[in-house]
Amino acid sequence: MLLDTETAMARKTSKINVVPQAILEAASNLFIQRGYEGTTMQDIAKELDISRSALYYYYKNKEEILVSLTEGLTLAAEQLASQVVEKGKAPEEALREIVYQHAKLILYRPVQFRVVDQALGSLPEKQRKIAETARRIVLQRFTEVIQRGIDEGRFRLVNARVTAFSLIGMCNWTAWWFKSAGAKSAEEIAEMLADLSLHALERGEVKKVGKAGLDETLRILEENLSQLKEVIDTQR
Repeated sequence: MLLDTETAMARKTSKINVVPQAILEAASNLFIQRGYEGTTMQDIAKELDISRSALYYYYKNKEEILVSLTEGLTLAAEQLASQVVEKGKAPEEALREIVYQHAKLILYRPVQFRVVDQALGSLPEKQRKIAETARRIVLQRFTEVIQRGIDEGRFRLVNARVTAFSLIGMCNWTAWWFKSAGAKSAEEIAEMLADLSLHALERGEVKKVGKAGLDETLRILEENLSQLKEVIDTQR
């Protein structure tokens, strides 16, 4: 009863003292430093220099904070990837955009992503399934873009699903090494990753005639035939 009274009183001042995004950022930092299990609501309130009642106005426990963090990232990633596919752009443009959007999402919230990645098992079952479904959809959207490029002869013959895993992993890994005060901005790094992804999948053209050009052509043909055999074998 006392807690309810304090919470009601805090409603008049909590919006001035703190906003949900500040709570999520402070909680994320503490979850990384102390671990999810080792962090309390009191720790989060102290980090923000607010009363626990002001914190409870927005979140009744740290589980709700983790749910908010997870949904904010996984559902946003799903929406961004789906929007790219729905635009129906050429495979090259779609690949570049889907990588850029996903990378930028992670680069803007690296600490929060690390928390979500490490504490997924601490979510209630319902929210965990929602997050896992969102992740599967992101993988599916990346795979669709890559496969369409292969089918249209624009990308090399690769395993689309494995390649999608690789590109998503490359984007996600930035959460562990990106520094906002570094030489490159989040947007610049996202652009670089998008370009790298496109260059890795585009079918190269042999521009010189001669032994070097012939060798490269044969190498590409052998690689494509080997990968085509793998695709055929898996479909038997």
